[in-house]
Amino acid sequence: MWDDAGALGRLTRWLFLVVALLFVGTGAAWVYHSNHFPVKEVAIEGKLHHVDGKELQTIAQKHLSGNIFRADMNAAQEAFQKLPWVDSALVSRRLPDKVEIRLTERIAVAKWKDGGLVDSKGNVFQATVDQNLPVFEGQPGTGKDMVRHYNEFTEILGVRDLKMKELIYTPRSAWSVVLDNGITVRLGREHEIKRLQVFAEIWPSLLQKHQNRLSYVDMRYKDGFSVRYNQSLEEPSE
Repeated sequence: MWDDAGALGRLTRWLFLVVALLFVGTGAAWVYHSNHFPVKEVAIEGKLHHVDGKELQTIAQKHLSGNIFRADMNAAQEAFQKLPWVDSALVSRRLPDKVEIRLTERIAVAKWKDGGLVDSKGNVFQATVDQNLPVFEGQPGTGKDMVRHYNEFTEILGVRDLKMKELIYTPRSAWSVVLDNGITVRLGREHEIKRLQVFAEIWPSLLQKHQNRLSYVDMRYKDGFSVRYNQSLEEPSE
């Protein structure tokens, strides 16, 4: 073997490779376990209005302090995503000493009647807000469908300057809308979009002048609608 120049050359190259790998491994271990390369900057990006800054700081101190190579990016990302107002989180290293946190905040569109809020994607999350939001009353798992209907209904009602106070989706899949003037519009289980469009069409000519006395408008009829007036001393309900 020692007289074989080719074999000796190959052996030499392998020895150099092993030594090089040992140096690289030793250097990497030293970098990873040393107190050098500390995290000097944690940058949070995103338009945040409701996320608690103290909670962000607590998570960053727990997972993103010390050596930047030992900082647990995955654990930090999971912790950020568990915060009620956080829709998504992305945590990444920016060598030599910076960590970037990109947060997307939920947009609350309604209050869930059983507690919590509904975001723009239809997710119910446990938080509170001082905004005057409509109330959704529905079954678990129906948030996405309710948000879609809310957006469509809002567009239809907005033409008549009407606003929604409550959106109801019953266990029997029937839709009702409570307006901010107190009137309930019953739309039923089918053709709810068309029925609300008809309501919006007849509102200025037939219903608006009676709005202070109306209790509900039932749009579930094929060729018409019915109304019920609030009970009053001057005039019985119909």
